[in-house]
Amino acid sequence: MGVQQPASDQHLRDVLSELVTGSSRFVRLAAHFGSDEWPKAWMRALSLLEEYQPLRVSDFARLDRCSQPSATSLLGKLAAAGLVERTTDPSDSRAVVARMSDAGAEWLAAGRRQIADGLLPYLSELDPEQLRKLTDGLSELRSVLKSSITD
Repeated sequence: MGVQQPASDQHLRDVLSELVTGSSRFVRLAAHFGSDEWPKAWMRALSLLEEYQPLRVSDFARLDRCSQPSATSLLGKLAAAGLVERTTDPSDSRAVVARMSDAGAEWLAAGRRQIADGLLPYLSELDPEQLRKLTDGLSELRSVLKSSITD
């Protein structure tokens, strides 16, 4: 049998598990209010680039938790659609660096607006201040963890 954790550690572990589960389920549900015009993989890829760009393909693959060939393929499709710009890494000519284009930023914003518009009829009765607190809280949690991912 393993070492018993103090109750406070177990409670925090349970709350964190609920947070991850609840936020993942919310994102999956919210995505259903989008349309097939905004594929989830493209939205996810552009969101990663928005937050971390520019990214080498290998770093993108690590952050997206996919294989490098999958990352290369996805970024290639986005580049062909004009949503991503790929260039040679100035510090290593063998590597490719990807960044979101202006068209990609507009496409991502439009996809997010489409999801928000789909959610609005269902969530418009909620207190906007409460939604702001939830948004700010998630942003704060993300900030705490972000540096450990990019190091």
